[in-house]
Amino acid sequence: MNYLSQYIVQFHGLDKNEHRFNFTVNDEFFEYFEDGIIKGGDFDVIMILIKKTGSLHLNISLKGSVQIVCDRCLELYKQDIDFEDTVSVEFGDETNFDTNSECVILDKNKSEINISQFIYEFANFALPLQHYHPDDENGNSGCNVEMLELLNKHLIKEEEKTDPRWDALKELKK
Repeated sequence: MNYLSQYIVQFHGLDKNEHRFNFTVNDEFFEYFEDGIIKGGDFDVIMILIKKTGSLHLNISLKGSVQIVCDRCLELYKQDIDFEDTVSVEFGDETNFDTNSECVILDKNKSEINISQFIYEFANFALPLQHYHPDDENGNSGCNVEMLELLNKHLIKEEEKTDPRWDALKELKK
């Protein structure tokens, strides 16, 4: 049995109402998504499925942490995530999971939906733009000290260039 099959939600037979589903995501989940930013994680997923005539609305929230690579020192660190978003699902002649669309089209003959791709994408959306170890309680970087020293050793400091006309004016001021 495929590991990701635990994220398949059967909606056929559910009444038109709200239904709550709970999932847990761990490191094994991310093994099925190659070359991703997230290397592991441990978080809870709560999905509220609202079934209506001809459509579904999936309110998915994630809370926990993921393991990602620090952009500065290249070591893994734990990043907390807390994210919520909604997916609208309509039924049509064929399935279309176009991520650029605001609505997912699901084949009208389907009776289930696998939400693992949504969980993966939402976990990535929850990440900050810059991935750095958080500072400790003293305000010091949590990055690998040896790597920071190596980076500082190769840091090129640019001298501030000024307009020569201003330099002449500064001389007059003295």
